[in-house]
Amino acid sequence: MKNSLTDSDKELHKKFSEYGANAKEWIGKCKLLLPHIAEKQIWKKKGFMSIYDYAAQLAGMNQRSVDDALWILRKIQDKPALLRVAEQRGINKVRPVVAIATVKNQDFWAEKASRLSRAALETYVRDLKQQENNGLDLRTGPQNKPVHSYGSGNGNSERIKPTTATYENVEMNVSAEVAETLRKLKGDKDWNEFMQELIQLKRAELQKTPAKPAPVRTNSRHIPADIKAYVLAQTGGRCAYPGCNRPYTSLHHTQRFALDHVHDPDHIVPLCTAHERLAHEGLIANEEKSPAQWQLRHGPDKNSDKFYIDSLVGTYR
Repeated sequence: MKNSLTDSDKELHKKFSEYGANAKEWIGKCKLLLPHIAEKQIWKKKGFMSIYDYAAQLAGMNQRSVDDALWILRKIQDKPALLRVAEQRGINKVRPVVAIATVKNQDFWAEKASRLSRAALETYVRDLKQQENNGLDLRTGPQNKPVHSYGSGNGNSERIKPTTATYENVEMNVSAEVAETLRKLKGDKDWNEFMQELIQLKRAELQKTPAKPAPVRTNSRHIPADIKAYVLAQTGGRCAYPGCNRPYTSLHHTQRFALDHVHDPDHIVPLCTAHERLAHEGLIANEEKSPAQWQLRHGPDKNSDKFYIDSLVGTYR
């Protein structure tokens, strides 16, 4: 269907796209004016019933978008760095950080809002919160925090043996039959050990090629089929970033293919669009290690060879 467009069709699509882009731009400008319209009650002076009526009739904005714009701009009114981003890129660019940005860290979040897509920024904020909740600092790594319990959903729980790993509290709602089967299969093992065994069994089931393919050195960016199958089997086709269950959209070379021209199954991971963006922004530490050891950091290592490659990738986005 895409290839059946006539020249007339293409011209109509071009015009509509241009008008749509212009409409978004002007709606964005209207949103930035709303706090001043509200403060000076321009809507009342012009005879409108409310600011919602004013925005709806003059700009086609609904009540939710008005409230959202006023809330965002109120949150960043004392943060000029974020206000500049909102003015230059639109208020939706700063929305993911308005609840956590402070006067002190506004420059940090303004830089992230300027560079990252909204989806990548939302993912960065979410993962950062989860990382901090798990006792991982952006720079210092694991912290000493209490070990969580594994709950069965019925009020009974078992303590997991303390180790250097980070634990989360997990609850599952399952049928009585499944719960009883799990308890019998678990036996005297702790829940963490038992679940690791189940994971290994599932991975073995997903594994299409029992033997790990050897690395391939080549000038072609095309990943050999056996390596691709092996890599995808490790996560069941999901993003490899810890805690992310999105389908993968790209196979990411953690060593950067441009540096060594090698397709190594130990250094290729499936990533969703957002985490692939964070990786090329240099915001994932321990990238050469297993994804289970990955964590976020404030910024890229500018002394790394990968920084130059990632900078080039950024110019094509």
